[in-house]
Amino acid sequence: MDLRKSDEMVEALSTGFQNLYNKYTRSEKGSQDDGRCIYLRPVNNNSADTDDTQCLQRYRPKARKQFVFNVKQLCEPKSLEWRIIRQSRLRPSTGKCCPICVPNTSRDNERNVSNLKNLLDIYNIGSVKKSMFGCFVDDLKFFYQLKSQEYKYIYDEVLEDEAVVKTINIVANNACADDLAVDDSRFYEELRAQQANARRILTVISANVKNWVYKVIGWFTYRTVSLLATSLVVQPAQINRVREAEQSGLPIIYLPLHKSHMDYILLGLVLTMNNIKPPLVAAGENLRVFFISKLLSFLGAFYIKRHVDTKKDQLYWSVLSSYIKNSMKNGHHIEFFLEGARTRSGKCGVPKAGLLSIIVDAYREKVIEDAWIIPVSMNYDRILEGNFVREQLGQPKKKETFFVAILTFIKAICSHYGIMRMDFNQPYRLRDLFESIDKLTKLENESLNRNGMEIMSETICYKSTVDKMAKHIVYDCWKSTPIMSTHAVCFLLLNKHRNGTTLEQLAKDLLILRNKLSQRDRDIGFSGKSIEVIKHALDLLGPKLVVYENTDKGRFVKPILDVPVLIELSYYANNLISHFMHQSIVALTICKLINLELWNTSITETTILREYLVEDVLFIIDLLQFDFVFIKPCDNINNIVDTVIRQFEEEEIILVDQTFEEERLSRNMAKLLNCDSDDDDYQQSYARIDVKYRVNTNIDSLNKLKFYRSVMMPYLECMAESAGSFLVLPENSVTESEHIQTILYQMHENLEEGILSYGESISVDTIKHSFLAFEKFNCLQITTKDNIKTLHVINNQSSELGTTMSGMLEYIEEFVKQIN
Repeated sequence: MDLRKSDEMVEALSTGFQNLYNKYTRSEKGSQDDGRCIYLRPVNNNSADTDDTQCLQRYRPKARKQFVFNVKQLCEPKSLEWRIIRQSRLRPSTGKCCPICVPNTSRDNERNVSNLKNLLDIYNIGSVKKSMFGCFVDDLKFFYQLKSQEYKYIYDEVLEDEAVVKTINIVANNACADDLAVDDSRFYEELRAQQANARRILTVISANVKNWVYKVIGWFTYRTVSLLATSLVVQPAQINRVREAEQSGLPIIYLPLHKSHMDYILLGLVLTMNNIKPPLVAAGENLRVFFISKLLSFLGAFYIKRHVDTKKDQLYWSVLSSYIKNSMKNGHHIEFFLEGARTRSGKCGVPKAGLLSIIVDAYREKVIEDAWIIPVSMNYDRILEGNFVREQLGQPKKKETFFVAILTFIKAICSHYGIMRMDFNQPYRLRDLFESIDKLTKLENESLNRNGMEIMSETICYKSTVDKMAKHIVYDCWKSTPIMSTHAVCFLLLNKHRNGTTLEQLAKDLLILRNKLSQRDRDIGFSGKSIEVIKHALDLLGPKLVVYENTDKGRFVKPILDVPVLIELSYYANNLISHFMHQSIVALTICKLINLELWNTSITETTILREYLVEDVLFIIDLLQFDFVFIKPCDNINNIVDTVIRQFEEEEIILVDQTFEEERLSRNMAKLLNCDSDDDDYQQSYARIDVKYRVNTNIDSLNKLKFYRSVMMPYLECMAESAGSFLVLPENSVTESEHIQTILYQMHENLEEGILSYGESISVDTIKHSFLAFEKFNCLQITTKDNIKTLHVINNQSSELGTTMSGMLEYIEEFVKQIN
């Protein structure tokens, strides 16, 4: 009897406490909290909720706080542990070092249980406890208590640097060389002028870091980001690796992929909040606007020219090099963007190795013992800048001014940008990467020598090594960048459901895509049920980009097919190209090699030769070499093709002819065992082996090929349009700016007539890159005079294809023929 009364009392207390909590909890229709959702549950709670569902609720901005109060458990002895549930699941170990180039720091391909930490939840990342004054004061307290970092001012060291002094003398001598009569007074006058010039350059370049400014602006940035985004997500394990690298005493080189002006702001904020010394940041001179330039200088920005001619601007390059080298020597870390500028298309750009060469020079000259390389990827559900459609359609870029920055800020705080995420790749030593790539370059040079070809000079070898290092870093970083919800939804809409689909079908395809990415060890920046993820993405994209409505067939989702909208949607979709670009170029080649009539017949399979497949894949890689880094320096085309073939085998797209494959493998083994043999007949017979692939031509297989093919099709369509435009020129020469407008007009017309299939193929970036590619193929010559580029069509038979621009067009069009 007493036991029954005790149970009734406990039940009454439980109901009372729950009602009291519900009374004072804000409802979903009431005023919203700041988006920080905390879920308290006992460890032994047998909830049926999956981890994905919890994670989705965690980042939903309008989610109501949930609290499960169990008085029965409270009355039991306190042997049970309570905890805050975070996004904890088995994740792929992304961002690993290359096992070939940096084997000492590479780890196995294991999956680790990893928590994602939301830095906008201040109470879970530091020692600050919730006080009666509210989060506003608590945030101030947190930033005030952060560690003050030491930044040594190196102005005098740079001016007294031996290399700078030497360059000043050389420039002064060159300036006096044209004078017929040069006396000492004229030389010293010019020397003083160049010294003053060096001081002016250094004054512009130098950062002037102030710790108190860092803390104040850090707090302001934190509050601003809290208004803009639901969460700023990092992995604590990655932060710990960065902290370990800093404690080694070596300088750290942060190399982020560049998507937004928020990149360097967020990187500084994340490091500051974790008591890690923020780096000095290389910023473009376009950011030197009223007030902002001084503020950024206090935060570690040093300003550099976008384009530097090391021969004409000897003094500028010498001062810049000395500043960076002495900064690292004095314990400063450095951050710069290998791509140079923000991506306008969403994909990763081909790197520029100028600043990286300064870092490598510092190591070779023993200015620094070594340095840590840490590639960084930042991803956004939506970017703060909105879009780059105007620039991609050929309109001039808006000049960045103080008032434009203020208007952008006001517009931003009135919008919502979803989740922001930052990932740090595994740190590795500069020395390891340089020595590995340098060996590859020297082996290439030796191969040229053995084949009787002209070898590279030492300077060209060094430049080639640094270029390869930059491409390797960018390639690895892009491959390890997590995929956000808007990226996945836009990718599916543009490549699979361009004419629209039901929400349920889109959710099924999203689930398939998520599984495919997980199997390939790609980290995914979202979680939860696929339908809820899609709704979250559609809410962020908005009705101006995607139509979402109820129809007789159910809830229907369709992208708006206007050109500006397609370009903006492709910006987000292009984040997945890093995963599908190899499959896409192989699919494009397969579709070219098989007879297109098979798409409308009942034939079940056809055969293609590997030799032709590899040849065409190499052509696409060469054609798009200024748009993508397809292969890292330590890899080769055969490995890429073999990997894709294995994937296509798993998907039953193609099957390897076993007879030829076994013969090829046996000859490979024989070649390895008899590498010292001088038998020319053997070598020749090995080269003649023809490996064949059987391509399944059933509907399911062909649809998969069409899907993969569509990923890279916009770029090839643009290349074809660019090549065709040169065939109708009234003269053989035209200015670049004029011809770009001609191509854009032509592409808009062809899109309306149905000749073009992809509106997002209209892109100024790809058009400019096509000119560079045609120049490499000896179909085009580009000259520059007074900063005006002129294009000259080459009318000879000396190109790599043995044809002129018309031959180039015919070859590209074989890849882009429309398939019903």
